[in-house]
Amino acid sequence: MATDFSWMVPIEIMLGSLNHGEVQACSISNVPDELREVNEDAYKPKQISIGPLHRGATRHLQLMEEPKWHYMRELLDRQGTTPEQNRRSEVRLRECGYDILKLDKIICASYGGSNNNILEETDPHEITKIMIVDGCFLLELLIRIGDYMDNQNPNSYNNDAILNTEEKMLSVLNDVAMLENQIPFLVLKKLYRKVFPDSSEIKDDYRVANIVRKAFGYPLVNSSGGAHILHLMHLSTVEQSQQHEGKKAKLELLRCATKLRASGVTIRAKLNSTNHNQHKLVDMFDFDISFSDSGELNIPLLYIKETTEVKWRNLIAWEQSKIWIRSKYTSYALFFNGLICCKHDIELLKERGVIVNELNKSNEDLLALFRTISKGAEQMDLSYSEICERLNVYEYKGMKVTKMVQKWPIRVWHQCRRIFEIILYYVRNWYKILMRDHIPTVWKFIGIVAAAALLVLTIMQTYYSSRNG
Repeated sequence: MATDFSWMVPIEIMLGSLNHGEVQACSISNVPDELREVNEDAYKPKQISIGPLHRGATRHLQLMEEPKWHYMRELLDRQGTTPEQNRRSEVRLRECGYDILKLDKIICASYGGSNNNILEETDPHEITKIMIVDGCFLLELLIRIGDYMDNQNPNSYNNDAILNTEEKMLSVLNDVAMLENQIPFLVLKKLYRKVFPDSSEIKDDYRVANIVRKAFGYPLVNSSGGAHILHLMHLSTVEQSQQHEGKKAKLELLRCATKLRASGVTIRAKLNSTNHNQHKLVDMFDFDISFSDSGELNIPLLYIKETTEVKWRNLIAWEQSKIWIRSKYTSYALFFNGLICCKHDIELLKERGVIVNELNKSNEDLLALFRTISKGAEQMDLSYSEICERLNVYEYKGMKVTKMVQKWPIRVWHQCRRIFEIILYYVRNWYKILMRDHIPTVWKFIGIVAAAALLVLTIMQTYYSSRNG
């Protein structure tokens, strides 16, 4: 009697994908409840569902299925640059179906972990159809967005279901950046190579990765696309270190912006090409925070746009889903969490140009964003540890004098005021007497010197008596 080992197939799939060059097991997973509970809407698509996890979850997502099919047809009908790339759309579609169906096990591994039950309950052919439709839609969408950014002519997209308004476009870009709304990047590369064949090895084909980078405003480079689009965003903004050092997430900056200013720290907005010349649709983060020995804290501009919170929260969720990823976005969020304690900190950072509130959020909404952006995170890196340590103990040299004055008893000020009033009374009388015509000039001079000496001695006596008392 043969032993049935079918139950081991999911295990074999997961193990087989661990060392795959183009795929990462469990790379598309549910966002942990600890992160989700703060702002659940930041992780649920509103316009477009990508992949099986949110497919048909709301009526609006169901209604947007039709535009996805239109985009898919446009991609399959696109003309290439060589004769072999200009095949009939029917041929392209069948080849896409043949190749994506063979990726069934890899796709299952990508949605591993808590999501495996979704794929186990769905027919492989249905999963393949979702990958083809959503993958072709994504490719066509990203190509159009890249062209839109170059064209700068909104009128040419009046009949487009998504690009006809910036509001719709930004909402879709939010959906594309969500962790639970991803498909394996290998699927996108396979689809693109069937529509536009290329003689290079798939691992050396960077065309899709650069289509994504162009659409989101990242520099075009010849490097791999990662596990999915959100992972590519992370790779495009965070330097990857082979010897990554992480630690348990905690608040490292113990002084907010107003307290830092009171300690003599000068907060300045750091301008550079990365954040100063952004396209209005581009939303990028600059982590280059620095603190000089002279007490200048330089922070690159942080633009608050329509896509900022969703992208930031989902990139943090991606960092928290893997133990080997640099948690740069998490550490950045924790730095701002320490920097902002109240609305006064928000006002100070806006005044200094550090926070650029393009969305015109209220100070209360901004405060809620910064106070909760890192809530639920469990791991961070060492990005700002040294800067925070220095900021926590920094004191401007002149602050020592101020502290000494603050420690004087209140009665010293009352004594000084009383002495000043007495001295002023006698000076006025002396002045009247000394300025009389019959008094010789030499005695006038001696009288002025004596009055000045008496004033100095009185102040010194008051100071020392207050210190001893």
